[in-house]
Amino acid sequence: MPRRPDRVPKAPRRSRASPPPRPRQAPGQGPIHLFDRRFAATAAALTVALLATAWYYVERTGPTGWSLPLLVLCVLLAAAVGRALLGPGSVGDDQEATRPARLTPLIWPVLLAAAFLPNLPALRVGFLADDFGLLRAAQLAAGPLDVARMLPLKIFYRPVSLLVWWLGLHLWNGAPLGYHLVGLLLHTANTSLLYLLARRYTGSAYGGLMAALLFALHPFHLEPTLWPAAQPDLLCTAFCLSSLWCVDCHLAAAGRLRSALAFAGALLAFLLALWSKETAAALPALILLRFALVPRDQRRARALPIVAAYAPALVAYFVVRHLMLAEHWLGDYRTQLAWWHLLFPSTPLLLTGQLFFPVHRDLLTSLFPPYLLAAAIALMALALLWWIRSLELVSWRRLVLYAGYLFMPVLPVWTAGLTLGADMENTRYGYLPSVGLALLFGHICARQRGPSRRSVLAGVLMILFAAALSAWYVAPWKQAARLRDEVLAAGVQLVTQLPDSPPPTTVFFQSVPSSHLGAPMFVEGCYAKALSPLLPRPLPVEDIPSTPEALDLMSASDLLPGEYLVSWDAESQTMVIERSGAAPAPAAEARGQP
Repeated sequence: MPRRPDRVPKAPRRSRASPPPRPRQAPGQGPIHLFDRRFAATAAALTVALLATAWYYVERTGPTGWSLPLLVLCVLLAAAVGRALLGPGSVGDDQEATRPARLTPLIWPVLLAAAFLPNLPALRVGFLADDFGLLRAAQLAAGPLDVARMLPLKIFYRPVSLLVWWLGLHLWNGAPLGYHLVGLLLHTANTSLLYLLARRYTGSAYGGLMAALLFALHPFHLEPTLWPAAQPDLLCTAFCLSSLWCVDCHLAAAGRLRSALAFAGALLAFLLALWSKETAAALPALILLRFALVPRDQRRARALPIVAAYAPALVAYFVVRHLMLAEHWLGDYRTQLAWWHLLFPSTPLLLTGQLFFPVHRDLLTSLFPPYLLAAAIALMALALLWWIRSLELVSWRRLVLYAGYLFMPVLPVWTAGLTLGADMENTRYGYLPSVGLALLFGHICARQRGPSRRSVLAGVLMILFAAALSAWYVAPWKQAARLRDEVLAAGVQLVTQLPDSPPPTTVFFQSVPSSHLGAPMFVEGCYAKALSPLLPRPLPVEDIPSTPEALDLMSASDLLPGEYLVSWDAESQTMVIERSGAAPAPAAEARGQP
Protein backbone atom coordinates (compact mmCIF):
# COMPACT_ATOMS: atom_id res chain seq x y z
CA MET A 1 0.00 0.00 0.00
CA PRO A 2 1.25 3.47 -0.78
CA ARG A 3 2.30 5.34 2.22
CA ARG A 4 0.01 8.16 3.25
CA PRO A 5 1.80 11.45 3.55
CA ASP A 6 1.93 13.00 6.96
CA ARG A 7 -0.82 15.45 7.60
CA VAL A 8 0.19 19.00 8.20
CA PRO A 9 -1.60 20.36 11.26
CA LYS A 10 -3.97 23.19 10.45
CA ALA A 11 -3.51 26.59 11.96
CA PRO A 12 -6.15 27.51 14.49
CA ARG A 13 -8.96 29.64 13.09
CA ARG A 14 -9.11 33.19 14.22
CA SER A 15 -12.36 34.89 14.97
CA ARG A 16 -13.45 37.40 12.34
CA ALA A 17 -14.28 39.96 15.00
CA SER A 18 -10.80 39.98 16.56
CA PRO A 19 -8.16 42.09 14.75
CA PRO A 20 -4.72 40.62 14.01
CA PRO A 21 -2.24 41.12 16.85
CA ARG A 22 0.15 44.01 16.45
CA PRO A 23 3.86 43.41 16.91
CA ARG A 24 5.08 44.73 20.23
CA GLN A 25 7.76 47.37 20.25
CA ALA A 26 10.69 47.26 22.58
CA PRO A 27 10.96 50.04 25.15
CA GLY A 28 12.54 53.12 23.68
CA GLN A 29 11.54 52.32 20.10
CA GLY A 30 8.70 53.52 17.90
CA PRO A 31 7.04 56.90 17.82
CA ILE A 32 6.72 57.24 21.61
CA HIS A 33 10.33 57.14 22.74
CA LEU A 34 10.44 60.62 24.29
CA PHE A 35 6.94 61.16 25.63
CA ASP A 36 4.43 58.87 27.25
CA ARG A 37 0.80 58.58 26.19
CA ARG A 38 -0.28 59.83 29.59
CA PHE A 39 1.55 63.08 28.91
CA ALA A 40 -0.32 63.62 25.65
CA ALA A 41 -3.65 62.71 27.27
CA THR A 42 -3.01 65.06 30.19
CA ALA A 43 -2.09 67.95 27.90
CA ALA A 44 -5.19 67.39 25.77
CA ALA A 45 -7.38 67.13 28.89
CA LEU A 46 -6.10 70.43 30.28
CA THR A 47 -6.63 72.18 26.96
CA VAL A 48 -10.15 70.84 26.61
CA ALA A 49 -10.96 71.82 30.20
CA LEU A 50 -9.77 75.36 29.42
CA LEU A 51 -11.95 75.46 26.32
CA ALA A 52 -15.01 74.10 28.12
CA THR A 53 -14.62 76.67 30.89
CA ALA A 54 -14.10 79.60 28.55
CA TRP A 55 -16.98 78.56 26.30
CA TYR A 56 -19.44 80.01 28.80
CA TYR A 57 -17.47 82.96 30.13
CA VAL A 58 -15.67 84.39 27.09
CA GLU A 59 -17.59 86.90 24.99
CA ARG A 60 -17.72 86.13 21.29
CA THR A 61 -18.02 89.72 20.08
CA GLY A 62 -16.06 92.86 20.67
CA PRO A 63 -12.36 93.05 21.51
CA THR A 64 -12.29 89.53 23.00
CA GLY A 65 -14.15 87.91 20.14
CA TRP A 66 -10.94 86.22 18.98
CA SER A 67 -10.35 84.43 22.29
CA LEU A 68 -12.67 81.52 21.56
CA PRO A 69 -11.20 80.75 18.11
CA LEU A 70 -7.74 80.90 19.67
CA LEU A 71 -8.77 78.35 22.28
CA VAL A 72 -10.22 76.09 19.60
CA LEU A 73 -6.92 76.37 17.74
CA CYS A 74 -5.12 75.27 20.93
CA VAL A 75 -7.33 72.19 21.07
CA LEU A 76 -6.59 71.34 17.46
CA LEU A 77 -2.86 71.80 18.04
CA ALA A 78 -3.05 69.59 21.13
CA ALA A 79 -4.85 66.97 19.06
CA ALA A 80 -2.17 67.15 16.39
CA VAL A 81 0.61 66.77 18.99
CA GLY A 82 -1.19 63.86 20.59
CA ARG A 83 -1.70 62.29 17.19
CA ALA A 84 2.03 62.57 16.42
CA LEU A 85 2.91 60.96 19.75
CA LEU A 86 0.43 58.13 19.43
CA GLY A 87 1.86 56.61 16.26
CA PRO A 88 1.28 56.35 12.53
CA GLY A 89 -2.21 54.81 12.63
CA SER A 90 -3.59 51.36 12.08
CA VAL A 91 -2.48 49.00 9.34
CA GLY A 92 -4.60 49.17 6.21
CA ASP A 93 -6.10 52.48 7.23
CA ASP A 94 -5.89 53.95 3.73
CA GLN A 95 -7.60 51.07 1.99
CA GLU A 96 -11.01 51.73 0.50
CA ALA A 97 -13.78 49.32 -0.28
CA THR A 98 -13.13 47.76 -3.67
CA ARG A 99 -16.73 46.54 -3.94
CA PRO A 100 -19.92 47.47 -2.13
CA ALA A 101 -20.41 45.80 1.22
CA ARG A 102 -23.41 43.60 1.84
CA LEU A 103 -26.28 45.83 2.93
CA THR A 104 -27.94 45.03 6.18
CA PRO A 105 -31.74 45.25 5.79
CA LEU A 106 -32.06 47.48 8.86
CA ILE A 107 -29.55 50.14 7.76
CA TRP A 108 -31.81 52.09 5.41
CA PRO A 109 -34.86 52.19 7.72
CA VAL A 110 -32.64 53.34 10.59
CA LEU A 111 -31.11 56.11 8.47
CA LEU A 112 -34.46 57.30 7.18
CA ALA A 113 -35.95 57.33 10.68
CA ALA A 114 -32.94 59.17 12.15
CA ALA A 115 -33.08 61.89 9.51
CA PHE A 116 -36.85 62.33 9.34
CA LEU A 117 -38.54 61.51 12.64
CA PRO A 118 -36.74 63.93 15.05
CA ASN A 119 -37.79 66.90 12.89
CA LEU A 120 -41.44 65.98 12.50
CA PRO A 121 -42.64 68.19 15.42
CA ALA A 122 -41.38 71.27 13.56
CA LEU A 123 -43.45 70.76 10.41
CA ARG A 124 -45.95 73.34 11.67
CA VAL A 125 -43.37 76.08 12.21
CA GLY A 126 -44.43 77.87 9.04
CA PHE A 127 -42.65 80.79 7.39
CA LEU A 128 -40.12 82.92 9.23
CA ALA A 129 -37.98 85.95 8.32
CA ASP A 130 -36.65 85.71 4.73
CA ASP A 131 -39.28 83.11 3.81
CA PHE A 132 -41.85 85.85 3.19
CA GLY A 133 -39.53 87.74 0.85
CA LEU A 134 -38.56 84.62 -1.12
CA LEU A 135 -42.20 83.59 -1.47
CA ARG A 136 -43.10 87.07 -2.72
CA ALA A 137 -40.26 86.94 -5.28
CA ALA A 138 -41.46 83.55 -6.52
CA GLN A 139 -44.97 84.95 -6.92
CA LEU A 140 -43.67 87.76 -9.10
CA ALA A 141 -41.75 85.41 -11.41
CA ALA A 142 -43.43 84.82 -14.77
CA GLY A 143 -41.83 81.41 -15.30
CA PRO A 144 -38.79 79.25 -14.58
CA LEU A 145 -36.59 81.31 -16.93
CA ASP A 146 -37.62 84.48 -15.17
CA VAL A 147 -36.60 82.89 -11.86
CA ALA A 148 -33.01 82.56 -13.12
CA ARG A 149 -32.86 86.35 -13.60
CA MET A 150 -34.37 87.37 -10.26
CA LEU A 151 -32.29 88.56 -7.31
CA PRO A 152 -34.66 88.73 -4.31
CA LEU A 153 -31.92 89.40 -1.76
CA LYS A 154 -29.76 91.55 -4.14
CA ILE A 155 -26.49 89.99 -2.89
CA PHE A 156 -26.92 86.28 -3.71
CA TYR A 157 -27.33 84.51 -7.04
CA ARG A 158 -29.03 81.18 -6.27
CA PRO A 159 -31.50 80.39 -9.08
CA VAL A 160 -31.92 76.70 -8.14
CA SER A 161 -33.03 77.61 -4.62
CA LEU A 162 -35.50 80.18 -5.94
CA LEU A 163 -36.76 77.64 -8.49
CA VAL A 164 -37.81 75.41 -5.57
CA TRP A 165 -39.94 78.28 -4.24
CA TRP A 166 -41.50 78.80 -7.67
CA LEU A 167 -42.30 75.10 -8.04
CA GLY A 168 -43.91 75.13 -4.60
CA LEU A 169 -46.42 77.70 -5.78
CA HIS A 170 -47.58 75.37 -8.56
CA LEU A 171 -47.33 72.04 -6.73
CA TRP A 172 -48.71 72.79 -3.26
CA ASN A 173 -49.94 76.38 -3.66
CA GLY A 174 -47.07 77.83 -1.60
CA ALA A 175 -48.13 76.14 1.64
CA PRO A 176 -45.40 76.19 4.34
CA LEU A 177 -45.86 72.49 5.02
CA GLY A 178 -44.70 71.64 1.50
CA TYR A 179 -41.44 73.55 1.87
CA HIS A 180 -40.78 71.97 5.26
CA LEU A 181 -41.30 68.52 3.77
CA VAL A 182 -38.84 69.39 1.00
CA GLY A 183 -36.28 70.34 3.65
CA LEU A 184 -36.73 67.06 5.50
CA LEU A 185 -36.51 65.07 2.27
CA LEU A 186 -33.31 66.87 1.30
CA HIS A 187 -31.79 66.19 4.71
CA THR A 188 -32.76 62.52 4.39
CA ALA A 189 -31.22 62.35 0.91
CA ASN A 190 -28.00 63.93 2.19
CA THR A 191 -27.86 61.38 4.99
CA SER A 192 -28.24 58.52 2.50
CA LEU A 193 -25.57 59.92 0.17
CA LEU A 194 -23.20 60.40 3.06
CA TYR A 195 -23.71 56.78 4.08
CA LEU A 196 -22.75 55.60 0.59
CA LEU A 197 -19.61 57.75 0.56
CA ALA A 198 -18.59 56.89 4.12
CA ARG A 199 -19.05 53.19 3.44
CA ARG A 200 -16.69 53.47 0.49
CA TYR A 201 -14.16 55.66 2.32
CA THR A 202 -14.01 53.52 5.45
CA GLY A 203 -14.49 50.15 3.75
CA SER A 204 -17.13 49.26 6.34
CA ALA A 205 -20.92 49.39 6.35
CA TYR A 206 -20.81 49.93 10.12
CA GLY A 207 -18.52 52.96 9.72
CA GLY A 208 -20.82 54.39 7.06
CA LEU A 209 -23.84 53.89 9.31
CA MET A 210 -22.23 55.67 12.28
CA ALA A 211 -21.10 58.59 10.09
CA ALA A 212 -24.57 59.00 8.60
CA LEU A 213 -26.27 58.80 12.01
CA LEU A 214 -24.07 61.56 13.44
CA PHE A 215 -24.77 63.71 10.38
CA ALA A 216 -28.52 63.09 10.61
CA LEU A 217 -28.87 63.80 14.34
CA HIS A 218 -26.34 66.57 14.97
CA PRO A 219 -28.13 69.63 16.48
CA PHE A 220 -26.02 71.85 14.22
CA HIS A 221 -28.33 70.94 11.33
CA LEU A 222 -31.63 72.19 12.74
CA GLU A 223 -31.48 75.65 11.18
CA PRO A 224 -31.06 74.55 7.53
CA THR A 225 -33.57 71.71 8.01
CA LEU A 226 -36.34 73.67 9.76
CA TRP A 227 -35.98 77.04 8.01
CA PRO A 228 -37.04 77.05 4.32
CA ALA A 229 -34.90 80.11 3.58
CA ALA A 230 -31.81 78.09 4.58
CA GLN A 231 -32.54 75.30 2.09
CA PRO A 232 -29.71 76.48 -0.23
CA ASP A 233 -27.33 74.71 2.15
CA LEU A 234 -29.34 71.49 1.84
CA LEU A 235 -29.44 71.73 -1.96
CA CYS A 236 -25.75 72.58 -2.23
CA THR A 237 -24.78 69.64 -0.01
CA ALA A 238 -27.02 67.24 -1.93
CA PHE A 239 -25.49 68.18 -5.28
CA CYS A 240 -21.93 68.19 -3.89
CA LEU A 241 -22.32 64.68 -2.46
CA SER A 242 -23.94 63.56 -5.70
CA SER A 243 -21.00 64.93 -7.67
CA LEU A 244 -18.52 63.12 -5.43
CA TRP A 245 -20.47 59.89 -5.83
CA CYS A 246 -20.63 60.28 -9.64
CA VAL A 247 -16.86 60.80 -9.71
CA ASP A 248 -16.38 57.48 -7.91
CA CYS A 249 -18.83 55.78 -10.26
CA HIS A 250 -16.98 57.22 -13.26
CA LEU A 251 -13.63 55.89 -12.07
CA ALA A 252 -15.05 52.48 -11.18
CA ALA A 253 -17.24 52.04 -14.30
CA ALA A 254 -16.35 49.14 -16.60
CA GLY A 255 -18.05 50.31 -19.81
CA ARG A 256 -17.55 53.55 -21.70
CA LEU A 257 -21.23 54.44 -21.66
CA ARG A 258 -21.53 54.19 -17.89
CA SER A 259 -18.28 56.08 -17.44
CA ALA A 260 -19.46 58.90 -19.73
CA LEU A 261 -22.86 59.13 -18.03
CA ALA A 262 -21.26 59.28 -14.59
CA PHE A 263 -18.84 61.98 -15.80
CA ALA A 264 -21.70 64.07 -17.20
CA GLY A 265 -23.65 63.59 -13.97
CA ALA A 266 -20.70 64.81 -11.91
CA LEU A 267 -20.41 68.02 -13.94
CA LEU A 268 -24.17 68.64 -13.91
CA ALA A 269 -24.35 68.12 -10.15
CA PHE A 270 -21.45 70.54 -9.69
CA LEU A 271 -23.22 73.25 -11.69
CA LEU A 272 -26.45 72.74 -9.78
CA ALA A 273 -24.51 72.96 -6.51
CA LEU A 274 -22.97 76.27 -7.59
CA TRP A 275 -26.38 77.65 -8.54
CA SER A 276 -27.73 76.55 -5.15
CA LYS A 277 -25.05 78.21 -3.02
CA GLU A 278 -21.59 79.61 -3.66
CA THR A 279 -19.85 77.35 -1.11
CA ALA A 280 -19.76 74.62 -3.76
CA ALA A 281 -16.80 76.43 -5.35
CA ALA A 282 -14.52 74.37 -3.08
CA LEU A 283 -15.64 71.04 -4.57
CA PRO A 284 -12.87 70.71 -7.22
CA ALA A 285 -10.25 71.25 -4.51
CA LEU A 286 -11.86 68.51 -2.41
CA ILE A 287 -11.72 66.03 -5.28
CA LEU A 288 -8.09 66.90 -6.02
CA LEU A 289 -7.17 66.60 -2.35
CA ARG A 290 -8.74 63.19 -2.04
CA PHE A 291 -6.96 61.57 -4.96
CA ALA A 292 -3.70 63.29 -4.06
CA LEU A 293 -3.72 61.81 -0.56
CA VAL A 294 -5.02 58.29 -1.19
CA PRO A 295 -1.87 56.18 -1.75
CA ARG A 296 -1.41 53.42 -4.30
CA ASP A 297 -4.49 54.49 -6.22
CA GLN A 298 -4.30 53.66 -9.91
CA ARG A 299 -7.23 55.99 -10.59
CA ARG A 300 -5.28 59.11 -9.67
CA ALA A 301 -4.24 59.82 -13.25
CA ARG A 302 -7.86 59.48 -14.40
CA ALA A 303 -9.04 61.88 -11.71
CA LEU A 304 -6.94 64.80 -12.99
CA PRO A 305 -9.04 65.27 -16.18
CA ILE A 306 -12.15 65.40 -14.00
CA VAL A 307 -10.76 68.23 -11.90
CA ALA A 308 -9.64 69.99 -15.08
CA ALA A 309 -13.18 69.69 -16.47
CA TYR A 310 -14.56 71.39 -13.34
CA ALA A 311 -12.50 74.53 -14.03
CA PRO A 312 -14.46 75.80 -17.10
CA ALA A 313 -17.73 75.22 -15.25
CA LEU A 314 -16.42 77.23 -12.31
CA VAL A 315 -15.22 80.07 -14.55
CA ALA A 316 -18.55 80.17 -16.39
CA TYR A 317 -20.38 80.38 -13.07
CA PHE A 318 -18.34 83.35 -11.88
CA VAL A 319 -18.81 85.13 -15.21
CA VAL A 320 -22.59 84.75 -15.01
CA ARG A 321 -22.52 85.75 -11.37
CA HIS A 322 -20.56 88.91 -12.22
CA LEU A 323 -23.03 89.80 -14.97
CA MET A 324 -25.99 89.34 -12.63
CA LEU A 325 -24.64 91.03 -9.51
CA ALA A 326 -22.32 93.59 -11.17
CA GLU A 327 -20.14 95.19 -8.50
CA HIS A 328 -21.76 93.04 -5.79
CA TRP A 329 -20.63 89.77 -7.39
CA LEU A 330 -18.79 88.85 -4.17
CA GLY A 331 -22.09 89.08 -2.30
CA ASP A 332 -22.27 90.52 1.19
CA TYR A 333 -18.89 89.09 2.13
CA ARG A 334 -16.84 91.90 0.59
CA THR A 335 -18.50 94.50 2.82
CA GLN A 336 -17.37 92.64 5.94
CA LEU A 337 -13.70 92.08 5.06
CA ALA A 338 -11.33 92.61 7.97
CA TRP A 339 -7.61 92.00 8.08
CA TRP A 340 -7.94 90.08 11.33
CA HIS A 341 -10.45 87.63 9.86
CA LEU A 342 -8.36 87.37 6.69
CA LEU A 343 -5.15 86.50 8.51
CA PHE A 344 -6.67 84.48 11.33
CA PRO A 345 -9.22 81.79 10.32
CA SER A 346 -11.83 82.79 12.88
CA THR A 347 -14.84 81.59 10.86
CA PRO A 348 -13.62 77.99 10.32
CA LEU A 349 -12.51 77.74 13.93
CA LEU A 350 -15.82 79.09 15.23
CA LEU A 351 -17.71 76.54 13.15
CA THR A 352 -15.41 73.76 14.33
CA GLY A 353 -15.86 74.79 17.93
CA GLN A 354 -19.64 74.78 17.53
CA LEU A 355 -19.55 71.32 15.96
CA PHE A 356 -17.82 69.92 19.04
CA PHE A 357 -19.63 72.18 21.54
CA PRO A 358 -23.22 72.72 20.26
CA VAL A 359 -24.26 74.69 23.34
CA HIS A 360 -27.50 76.67 23.07
CA ARG A 361 -26.81 78.74 26.16
CA ASP A 362 -29.92 80.93 26.05
CA LEU A 363 -32.18 77.90 25.83
CA LEU A 364 -30.36 75.67 28.31
CA THR A 365 -30.06 78.39 30.94
CA SER A 366 -33.80 79.06 30.69
CA LEU A 367 -34.71 75.40 31.14
CA PHE A 368 -32.03 74.00 33.45
CA PRO A 369 -30.07 75.19 36.47
CA PRO A 370 -26.47 76.31 35.87
CA TYR A 371 -24.95 73.08 37.15
CA LEU A 372 -26.85 71.06 34.55
CA LEU A 373 -25.52 73.37 31.84
CA ALA A 374 -22.03 72.79 33.18
CA ALA A 375 -22.68 69.04 33.11
CA ALA A 376 -23.72 69.23 29.44
CA ILE A 377 -20.54 71.14 28.59
CA ALA A 378 -18.49 68.59 30.55
CA LEU A 379 -20.03 65.76 28.51
CA MET A 380 -19.09 67.56 25.31
CA ALA A 381 -15.54 68.00 26.63
CA LEU A 382 -15.33 64.26 27.35
CA ALA A 383 -16.54 63.57 23.83
CA LEU A 384 -13.78 65.81 22.46
CA LEU A 385 -11.25 63.88 24.53
CA TRP A 386 -12.58 60.69 22.95
CA TRP A 387 -12.02 62.23 19.52
CA ILE A 388 -8.44 63.20 20.36
CA ARG A 389 -7.62 59.82 21.89
CA SER A 390 -9.08 57.98 18.89
CA LEU A 391 -6.94 59.85 16.38
CA GLU A 392 -4.28 57.18 16.77
CA LEU A 393 -6.50 54.91 14.67
CA VAL A 394 -6.39 57.26 11.67
CA SER A 395 -3.39 57.79 9.41
CA TRP A 396 -2.12 61.27 8.66
CA ARG A 397 -3.36 61.05 5.08
CA ARG A 398 -6.90 60.45 6.21
CA LEU A 399 -6.68 63.20 8.81
CA VAL A 400 -5.60 65.71 6.19
CA LEU A 401 -8.36 64.53 3.87
CA TYR A 402 -11.13 64.85 6.45
CA ALA A 403 -9.72 68.19 7.65
CA GLY A 404 -9.94 69.39 4.05
CA TYR A 405 -13.56 68.29 3.87
CA LEU A 406 -14.15 70.24 7.10
CA PHE A 407 -12.33 73.49 6.32
CA MET A 408 -12.37 73.96 2.53
CA PRO A 409 -16.16 74.50 2.19
CA VAL A 410 -15.80 77.41 4.63
CA LEU A 411 -13.39 79.24 2.30
CA PRO A 412 -16.15 81.31 0.57
CA VAL A 413 -17.13 82.77 3.96
CA TRP A 414 -13.63 82.75 5.46
CA THR A 415 -13.37 86.55 5.58
CA ALA A 416 -17.01 87.26 6.39
CA GLY A 417 -16.31 87.85 10.08
CA LEU A 418 -19.05 85.39 10.96
CA THR A 419 -20.13 85.52 14.60
CA LEU A 420 -21.98 82.58 16.07
CA GLY A 421 -24.01 83.75 19.01
CA ALA A 422 -24.94 81.91 22.16
CA ASP A 423 -28.27 80.95 20.58
CA MET A 424 -26.69 78.93 17.73
CA GLU A 425 -27.82 81.14 14.88
CA ASN A 426 -26.03 81.01 11.51
CA THR A 427 -25.24 77.33 12.03
CA ARG A 428 -26.37 76.70 8.45
CA TYR A 429 -22.85 77.65 7.34
CA GLY A 430 -21.57 74.45 8.93
CA TYR A 431 -23.95 72.03 7.21
CA LEU A 432 -21.62 71.13 4.32
CA PRO A 433 -18.37 71.28 6.36
CA SER A 434 -19.83 68.84 8.91
CA VAL A 435 -19.49 66.12 6.25
CA GLY A 436 -15.78 65.97 7.08
CA LEU A 437 -16.50 65.54 10.79
CA ALA A 438 -19.01 62.76 10.08
CA LEU A 439 -16.55 60.93 7.83
CA LEU A 440 -13.88 61.08 10.53
CA PHE A 441 -16.36 59.77 13.11
CA GLY A 442 -17.33 56.86 10.88
CA HIS A 443 -13.67 56.06 10.20
CA ILE A 444 -12.87 55.94 13.91
CA CYS A 445 -15.91 53.78 14.70
CA ALA A 446 -15.01 51.34 11.91
CA ARG A 447 -11.45 50.93 13.26
CA GLN A 448 -12.57 50.56 16.88
CA ARG A 449 -15.03 47.77 16.24
CA GLY A 450 -13.57 44.64 17.83
CA PRO A 451 -13.95 42.32 20.80
CA SER A 452 -13.98 45.28 23.20
CA ARG A 453 -17.34 47.05 23.07
CA ARG A 454 -16.43 50.06 25.20
CA SER A 455 -15.35 52.20 22.25
CA VAL A 456 -18.42 51.14 20.29
CA LEU A 457 -20.59 52.12 23.25
CA ALA A 458 -18.91 55.53 23.39
CA GLY A 459 -19.83 56.23 19.76
CA VAL A 460 -23.43 55.14 20.31
CA LEU A 461 -23.72 57.33 23.40
CA MET A 462 -22.46 60.33 21.43
CA ILE A 463 -25.14 59.78 18.80
CA LEU A 464 -27.85 59.46 21.47
CA PHE A 465 -26.63 62.64 23.16
CA ALA A 466 -26.75 64.50 19.83
CA ALA A 467 -30.30 63.23 19.26
CA ALA A 468 -31.37 64.48 22.71
CA LEU A 469 -29.92 67.93 22.02
CA SER A 470 -31.69 68.08 18.67
CA ALA A 471 -35.01 67.24 20.34
CA TRP A 472 -34.50 70.06 22.87
CA TYR A 473 -33.29 72.61 20.33
CA VAL A 474 -36.50 72.34 18.31
CA ALA A 475 -38.32 74.18 21.11
CA PRO A 476 -37.09 77.71 20.14
CA TRP A 477 -38.46 77.28 16.63
CA LYS A 478 -41.88 76.28 17.89
CA GLN A 479 -41.88 79.17 20.37
CA ALA A 480 -40.83 81.60 17.63
CA ALA A 481 -43.72 80.40 15.47
CA ARG A 482 -46.15 80.98 18.35
CA LEU A 483 -44.78 84.49 18.95
CA ARG A 484 -44.94 85.23 15.20
CA ASP A 485 -48.66 84.41 15.19
CA GLU A 486 -49.25 86.69 18.17
CA VAL A 487 -47.41 89.61 16.57
CA LEU A 488 -49.29 89.20 13.28
CA ALA A 489 -52.65 88.89 15.03
CA ALA A 490 -51.95 92.03 17.04
CA GLY A 491 -51.04 93.93 13.86
CA VAL A 492 -54.24 92.84 12.09
CA GLN A 493 -56.41 93.78 15.04
CA LEU A 494 -54.80 97.21 15.38
CA VAL A 495 -55.26 98.02 11.68
CA THR A 496 -58.94 97.10 11.87
CA GLN A 497 -59.40 99.51 14.80
CA LEU A 498 -57.91 102.54 13.04
CA PRO A 499 -60.40 105.42 12.58
CA ASP A 500 -61.90 106.05 9.18
CA SER A 501 -61.43 109.82 9.34
CA PRO A 502 -58.95 110.71 8.11
CA PRO A 503 -58.55 107.42 6.22
CA PRO A 504 -55.31 105.59 7.10
CA THR A 505 -52.73 105.80 4.33
CA THR A 506 -49.59 104.11 5.76
CA VAL A 507 -48.82 102.28 9.00
CA PHE A 508 -45.19 102.10 10.16
CA PHE A 509 -44.30 99.27 12.55
CA GLN A 510 -41.23 99.45 14.74
CA SER A 511 -39.61 97.26 17.44
CA VAL A 512 -40.98 94.11 15.82
CA PRO A 513 -38.99 91.13 17.24
CA SER A 514 -36.41 89.88 14.76
CA SER A 515 -35.58 86.57 16.49
CA HIS A 516 -36.45 84.44 19.47
CA LEU A 517 -33.80 82.22 21.10
CA GLY A 518 -31.88 82.04 17.85
CA ALA A 519 -34.86 81.27 15.62
CA PRO A 520 -35.37 84.11 13.10
CA MET A 521 -38.75 85.79 13.02
CA PHE A 522 -38.93 89.05 11.07
CA VAL A 523 -35.93 90.60 9.37
CA GLU A 524 -36.04 93.94 7.57
CA GLY A 525 -39.10 94.21 5.33
CA CYS A 526 -40.47 90.76 6.13
CA TYR A 527 -43.11 91.76 8.65
CA ALA A 528 -44.84 93.97 6.10
CA LYS A 529 -44.85 91.15 3.53
CA ALA A 530 -46.31 88.76 6.10
CA LEU A 531 -48.96 91.19 7.38
CA SER A 532 -50.26 92.58 4.07
CA PRO A 533 -52.08 89.41 2.89
CA LEU A 534 -53.83 89.13 6.29
CA LEU A 535 -55.34 92.63 6.34
CA PRO A 536 -59.09 92.95 5.63
CA ARG A 537 -58.48 95.96 3.39
CA PRO A 538 -55.50 96.94 1.22
CA LEU A 539 -53.30 99.27 3.20
CA PRO A 540 -49.59 100.10 2.76
CA VAL A 541 -47.60 98.88 5.77
CA GLU A 542 -43.88 99.24 6.39
CA ASP A 543 -41.66 97.95 9.16
CA ILE A 544 -38.84 100.11 10.47
CA PRO A 545 -35.46 98.36 11.00
CA SER A 546 -34.59 97.91 14.65
CA THR A 547 -31.44 100.01 14.38
CA PRO A 548 -30.84 103.11 16.50
CA GLU A 549 -30.38 105.29 13.41
CA ALA A 550 -33.67 104.21 11.83
CA LEU A 551 -35.61 104.56 15.09
CA ASP A 552 -34.16 108.02 15.79
CA LEU A 553 -34.95 109.17 12.26
CA MET A 554 -38.52 107.93 12.51
CA SER A 555 -39.08 109.55 15.90
CA ALA A 556 -37.79 112.89 14.60
CA SER A 557 -39.82 112.89 11.37
CA ASP A 558 -43.28 114.40 11.04
CA LEU A 559 -46.10 112.08 10.03
CA LEU A 560 -48.64 113.13 7.44
CA PRO A 561 -52.38 112.84 8.10
CA GLY A 562 -53.39 109.20 7.94
CA GLU A 563 -49.91 107.90 8.82
CA TYR A 564 -49.41 105.98 12.06
CA LEU A 565 -46.29 104.90 13.93
CA VAL A 566 -46.94 101.64 15.80
CA SER A 567 -44.59 99.73 18.09
CA TRP A 568 -44.64 96.25 19.60
CA ASP A 569 -44.73 96.10 23.40
CA ALA A 570 -43.05 92.86 24.46
CA GLU A 571 -44.29 93.03 28.07
CA SER A 572 -47.98 93.38 27.29
CA GLN A 573 -47.78 91.47 23.97
CA THR A 574 -49.66 94.30 22.23
CA MET A 575 -49.32 96.77 19.38
CA VAL A 576 -49.41 100.38 20.62
CA ILE A 577 -49.84 103.54 18.52
CA GLU A 578 -46.94 105.84 19.38
CA ARG A 579 -47.70 108.79 17.09
CA SER A 580 -50.19 109.70 14.39
CA GLY A 581 -50.32 112.23 11.60
CA ALA A 582 -53.88 113.08 12.62
CA ALA A 583 -54.38 115.12 15.79
CA PRO A 584 -54.76 113.98 18.42
CA ALA A 585 -53.19 110.54 18.44
CA PRO A 586 -55.76 107.98 19.66
CA ALA A 587 -54.82 105.84 22.59
CA ALA A 588 -55.61 102.59 20.83
CA GLU A 589 -54.29 99.25 21.96
CA ALA A 590 -54.76 95.76 20.57
CA ARG A 591 -53.87 92.49 22.14
CA GLY A 592 -52.79 89.64 19.88
CA GLN A 593 -54.60 86.36 20.15
CA PRO A 594 -52.36 83.29 19.85
